[in-house]
Amino acid sequence: MKGGELMKGVWNKVLRVDLSKGICEAEKVPDEIYEYFLGGEGLGAYFMWRESPRGTLPFDPANCLTFGAGTLNRIKQSGADKWATTAIAPSIYMNAGSAATASFGLEIKASGYDAIVITGRAEKPVYLVVDDDKAVLKDASYLWGKDAYEAEDAIHAAEGDNFEVASIGQAGERGVRFANIQTRKKSYCGRSGMGSVMGAKLLKAIAIRGTQELDYHDSAELDKLNKEINRRLAIMDSQNTEWLQFKRVGTASATELFAPQGNLPISNYRLADWPEGIKAWHASNYAKELNAKPWPCKYCVIQCHNRCEVTEGPYQFKGKGPEYESFAMMGFNTMCSNIKAIAYACELADKYSMDTISLGVIIAWAMECYEKGVITKKDTYGLDLKWGNHDAVIELTKKIGLREGGLAYLLGEGCQYAAQRIGKGSEDWAVAMKGQEIAAHNWRAQYISALNYCTGVASGPNHERGNSQHIWVGHVRLPEWGIGEVENDERWSWKNAPDRNAKFHDYCNVINSAGHCKFQEFCGYTLTDLTKTLNAACGLGWDLDDLRKCGERITTLQKILNIRYGWKKEHDFQYPKRFMEPVNEGPAAGKVPIGLDQAILDYYKVREWDANGKPTPGLLERLGMEEYEENM
Repeated sequence: MKGGELMKGVWNKVLRVDLSKGICEAEKVPDEIYEYFLGGEGLGAYFMWRESPRGTLPFDPANCLTFGAGTLNRIKQSGADKWATTAIAPSIYMNAGSAATASFGLEIKASGYDAIVITGRAEKPVYLVVDDDKAVLKDASYLWGKDAYEAEDAIHAAEGDNFEVASIGQAGERGVRFANIQTRKKSYCGRSGMGSVMGAKLLKAIAIRGTQELDYHDSAELDKLNKEINRRLAIMDSQNTEWLQFKRVGTASATELFAPQGNLPISNYRLADWPEGIKAWHASNYAKELNAKPWPCKYCVIQCHNRCEVTEGPYQFKGKGPEYESFAMMGFNTMCSNIKAIAYACELADKYSMDTISLGVIIAWAMECYEKGVITKKDTYGLDLKWGNHDAVIELTKKIGLREGGLAYLLGEGCQYAAQRIGKGSEDWAVAMKGQEIAAHNWRAQYISALNYCTGVASGPNHERGNSQHIWVGHVRLPEWGIGEVENDERWSWKNAPDRNAKFHDYCNVINSAGHCKFQEFCGYTLTDLTKTLNAACGLGWDLDDLRKCGERITTLQKILNIRYGWKKEHDFQYPKRFMEPVNEGPAAGKVPIGLDQAILDYYKVREWDANGKPTPGLLERLGMEEYEENM
């Protein structure tokens, strides 16, 4: 802060919920914590550092689960509705953050809090109701066993339709390691298993509404910025190439971009081309088959969510259409070209509260096991797990979501664990690392994706917590931090990759903690826009270097947490063998990320970590974080 002013745009207050004691109470938070870590994921990492000591396991009562509103939640700017959950993740046993949109974070802010911090474990199922500054835990026994959408509907019936609800389904209740948290039946804290942390705490849902207004540093300037940025983003969206106009079909438009790049996951990442699937999942066919219509978040001009409806046949549903990552992993990766069937499977997964990225990887791995005779119909409940069998995908989704016994139960532990248990060489085609499945970006298409996954600290291997692949897959640049135009051939080079990767890690951390959706970047939202907005809202007086330093602090704290919970250097080098196997067709033919090990070590140097990947005393001193140093 400049001039000793109090920070604006925040409440300096969180709601503390001790489920073991049944206590809800407010806690003051000093300005310094917000200046260092902003809100959202950054604030969640701070409370994890403070509340969850070394040795805490994901399902322990001491695992601190934070629902953090982004610093900018409630300003009327396109994309300013990102909020995040943080906890020790059941999938990776490390610090993890998982973000969603819709309006849940806006209501956290409107209730007079910057976050909800949850510890302990209830004696019986409960849900939390927050109505402005009043908070109470209520019996959720009648909700236990319902899917996430049914739970939301029941809570709306009990509390009122004007509450925002975040809920889990049966997968979260039953400890599926990749269970998610849904809100508004359209947005999900998807990766790393935050839903199963809720389930372990016997917390079925949170319902929240508020009427309180924040005080901003310069409301007139903030209003001016919001209008200018919203207008500019809308114009740039209309001028974008067709694939980037999200209002057509959301991220489904990525198919037509990624196919010629060799960036699609096909047949458990064994293939680089599949004409039948590319034709089926093309944006125009997606829109036709699913009757897709825009379903935007509040104030958003990009409108990446879409509402779909299938009214005839066996796969009828009405709700959110699958995003690229969902249908790529559930459709391309399993070689299922029946759009309606896979959209239906994704809808089922969302209701059970399962991350469709992990689920698609796991089902594809099981299909390869079936193909190679590692598992048989005796193991698969009689299901024919051949490639392209969409009905088998649907049935296996149901069984994993309900955590049925046998194979389905094992698959609910995640791909890497299941491969270790089954063995017989299946570890070689488990496309996962650090306990988490790899998302729908092919490392052979741009080597920097591999570096992101191996070095990411925000939630282990996660495409959206260090989205440096957007340099090529979305033509995103960060010119203010030195990432300008790049040559196409650089996608298969380690030149500048460690530096670029570090900057994107810091960028993702700072923008997620500010509570801003990264998809605005496709329409020209800049680091300058973010800095000006934070200054107008909060009075920080930051320049671009201050913004970068904030991102560095959040990244560094996450790294410290990962070390606390058992991260070791060797984990960064245990990447999937599948990506070291070249494909024979397409633009990425013959390409594998050779030299990745050295790139990881070079990344450590860029980050000011030592040879073992640990933050150095000099880095902690430069960032003013000496007090966060652990016995590393």
